[in-house]
Amino acid sequence: GDGIKDTFLNDLGHLEVPDNAYQEATTHNMEQGLKQALRIGFPVMVKASEGGGGKGIRMVSKETDFASAFYQCQAEVPGSPIFIMKLAGESRHLEVQVLADQYGNAISLFGRDCSVQRRHQKIIEEAPVSIAKPETFERMEKAAVRLARLVGYVSAGTVEYLYTPADDKFYFLELNPRLQVEHPTTEMVSGVNLPAAQLLVSMGIPLHRIREIRHLYGMDPNGTSPIDFEFSSPQAIDVQRKPQPKGHVIAVRITAENPEAGFKPSSGMMQSLNFRSSTNVWGYFSVSANGGLHEFADSQFGHIFSYGANREQARQSMVVALKEISIRGDFRTTVEYLVRLLEMPDFRSNAFTTAWLDRLISDHLTAERPDPELAVICGATCMAHNDSARLLGEFKLAMDRGQAPNKALLKTTFLVEFIYEGVRYRFIANRTGPTGWILYLNGSKVSVGVRALSDGGALVLLDGKSHACYTSAEVGATRLLINERTCLLEEEVDPTQLRSPSPGKLVRFLVDSGDHVKCGEAYAEIEVMK
Repeated sequence: GDGIKDTFLNDLGHLEVPDNAYQEATTHNMEQGLKQALRIGFPVMVKASEGGGGKGIRMVSKETDFASAFYQCQAEVPGSPIFIMKLAGESRHLEVQVLADQYGNAISLFGRDCSVQRRHQKIIEEAPVSIAKPETFERMEKAAVRLARLVGYVSAGTVEYLYTPADDKFYFLELNPRLQVEHPTTEMVSGVNLPAAQLLVSMGIPLHRIREIRHLYGMDPNGTSPIDFEFSSPQAIDVQRKPQPKGHVIAVRITAENPEAGFKPSSGMMQSLNFRSSTNVWGYFSVSANGGLHEFADSQFGHIFSYGANREQARQSMVVALKEISIRGDFRTTVEYLVRLLEMPDFRSNAFTTAWLDRLISDHLTAERPDPELAVICGATCMAHNDSARLLGEFKLAMDRGQAPNKALLKTTFLVEFIYEGVRYRFIANRTGPTGWILYLNGSKVSVGVRALSDGGALVLLDGKSHACYTSAEVGATRLLINERTCLLEEEVDPTQLRSPSPGKLVRFLVDSGDHVKCGEAYAEIEVMK
């Protein structure tokens, strides 16, 4: 796509790129793509033009990995032409929100910073943009508005850029011809209801007749006078106001993913969801209590927004809201990990890039966990208590049926084994009464009290303090939630079995049958949710 100049104006006066120029700017087979990658120089991005949401995009750092990445993009978005682009490493993902009517008018409604991403998918968004210099971002806004006019764009759209703070330069990515899911961030700082504006534009109403647009430019909301959106007239500055964003908004996406496994998506039922909106924090959820996510759904099921007079106030309000939210279900969520990200020095100082989160994932950054001693004691207690309750239920069921129950169902001593943070634990748990337990480990013992909660959890009393605990079974492990902090109690793995940690579609094997597989080497590709 270097230096495309073969363009023309159509009958409506809008700029168009002919099909042959588009075809020459894309690649259609691996050999052609590799040739362009070698010309550009590694590292490169391989991106299917019809992809999106993390599909059809791969980063390739060396020639030997190119073929595999190219074929993966082709398989994820069949039939799509593919771009080969130079990688912009230390960059930020900035967006400009444009709104255009049917009469050639287009304006910018400020921008968004969507640089915190994993697998090329956004997870934290902000508005307005605070990393770029004001004069630089103004040039980005003007370029976005100019593009919308050139192509005759109508309605709300998003022009996306990569911005490199080191040299204060920006690079065009694409024009997204739709409303982004994070559009409420822009609505809050601009005061413009974007879905309503889209409907008004589609009805043929010009931008200068939309009340919220007139208010944004300091004009009478009920007036009908034209607005000089470009401030081209010397008198414009006297009769109208230059739009300025009000406050700052941070948005986080709540997804059914396991951050400690590279944000692997998961599915299942939700037992409870407790979130209370406040004046400055609000959220939307697509799943409620007793609902669920299936393996064909998008992993995102919630979006929370926080408003503040400045970025730090919005960040603090979001941290408080995320610490108070309670979500229990069969799947892991990103809530605890998001709190950790928002409290990191790099985020607080606005010194991160699009590669920041992926780098933290590769460095095995984890969410805040409960104290290790508390985790293993509560874990052993809950697992023994669950086993005892299951046997007691079977005993009562046999009695109700008039059968003689097996005396083994009344046993009070249980063996509990699991692995936590690489250490193997083997507890002997002895039930001493309706709520009392004694745990034995390596010659030491501890007394614990347990009371069953009505919502399926257990209240564990240890050293005079109570802890709300919930357990759920996963593949090869038990997930334990202690005081809203999650940890994983793993079972010993059978090395002769290869299991997928979640249901999904087996796309292909990466090694042939009989080949030797090295430690850490990928051997299969599985498509899970989005």
